[in-house]
Amino acid sequence: MKGGMAKERRRYPRTATTLSAELKASGRRYSARVVNLSLGGALLDFRELASKPRISVGTRVAIEIRSRPLELAAEGTAVLWNTTKGPEPLLAIQFDELTGDSAETLEELLALASIAAARG
Repeated sequence: MKGGMAKERRRYPRTATTLSAELKASGRRYSARVVNLSLGGALLDFRELASKPRISVGTRVAIEIRSRPLELAAEGTAVLWNTTKGPEPLLAIQFDELTGDSAETLEELLALASIAAARG
């Protein structure tokens, strides 16, 4: 397709959010804002921190995302520092496969974020 958009490589659509999260990596905890969320992972903004967290791509991470009354706890891997979206680097994480209650909670968080985005 000439002149078309680049092919989407993500397996899951992303939903913009304003959720807050806590990321644990290499024995440290970091507060973050979830820029976007999908069934496969999240993009995190650490703007409120004094300096960029020292988290290397490939590092195992654990994340807690909260939106009352929901709380998602998931594990995964840091996959990319995105430096193209603005002055602050954003960290993309990929979740390990979620099942059961965790998968349901993530779907509920995505639904809430979609509703909030539609309201503007």
